Amino acid sequence: MTRGAPDPIDRLPQAALDRLDRFADAFHLLDSGLYPAFTAASHEPEERLVALDRIQDLIGAGPRRAGILAALTEFRDFAVRSATAALGGANAVLLTRTNPSSPEERVRFLASLELAVVVVLLWDEIEEDERHDLLGPWTEMAVAAVEGASA
Repeated sequence: MTRGAPDPIDRLPQAALDRLDRFADAFHLLDSGLYPAFTAASHEPEERLVALDRIQDLIGAGPRRAGILAALTEFRDFAVRSATAALGGANAVLLTRTNPSSPEERVRFLASLELAVVVVLLWDEIEEDERHDLLGPWTEMAVAAVEGASA
């Protein structure tokens, strides 16, 4: 019997996984029609690069990086599937749901989501004021996940 490789996400600390699970629960309840409201429009390109450099430094190399990248992939895949499903089926036939966002807005949304996921995972390593700057519109959902409440 061959055993598959362990899930890289399991390499993350349990406290981070618990926060991530609560954040995922809240995110899964979010209607994909609201995704454009979570676009990180508040970050200037230069500020975003500085923030991403800081996050890259915190993530480091090794097993934690693999775990975080696996978590990001799961969130990104869910968001894309959710948005795509909302545009199909009865919604498409009845024209009750449209996707008014541009490709650029969708990319910014995914970038914003990924940054929020990383901040939730690295919560204890990031100062409070920096967390709020990085999270932007995700702040309430992330704080609720950290506190163990549902958003």
